[in-house]
Amino acid sequence: MKKIILSLSLLAMSFSSLAADITEKDLQGYMKALPAVADWSQNQDSLKSMDLGSMLGGSEGGSTAMALGALGTIKDNDLYKEFAALTNKYGFTPEQLITVGSEVSMAYLENIKGNLSPENKDKVNQLMGGLQSMSGSKHNSASSMMGTLGNSANAASTGAQVVSESNLKLIKEYMPQLQKLFARVQ
Repeated sequence: MKKIILSLSLLAMSFSSLAADITEKDLQGYMKALPAVADWSQNQDSLKSMDLGSMLGGSEGGSTAMALGALGTIKDNDLYKEFAALTNKYGFTPEQLITVGSEVSMAYLENIKGNLSPENKDKVNQLMGGLQSMSGSKHNSASSMMGTLGNSANAASTGAQVVSESNLKLIKEYMPQLQKLFARVQ
């Protein structure tokens, strides 16, 4: 129960600032940090069952909650200071890295939607809608977050833009590099 509450608290804190534009510097720092974070997590005995690299990058739009859960596990195993030292080398706190990763993932998904079948587009919209509904929540109580998580399908059907135009343009420029990066860390 403690882990669930911690994960939900982290999720609420992270998503309250999620809808921000990322800069090119943020994206480049994220792209440099992701392989190092993936390598670091694979060398931690207590994290062997997790694939932190896949959680923080790639086309898994729903991975943010899992990454925040992994951050809770990192804290539970007294690895947070070591993890923070690693992410700080790239200009991020662990929470900032997850937030930037969320924005990158959503923009990445939005950019690849054009090549998908209608059924797969619906799945991507649901994933992105869930992220959008969580980003809109300013409440950090467990009950409000659980309600928010339960409403992801409704958020997907509203048709509102989930990703800023600025993030879409930036990620579009980096699509080939991101595809290679995500293939490497997954």
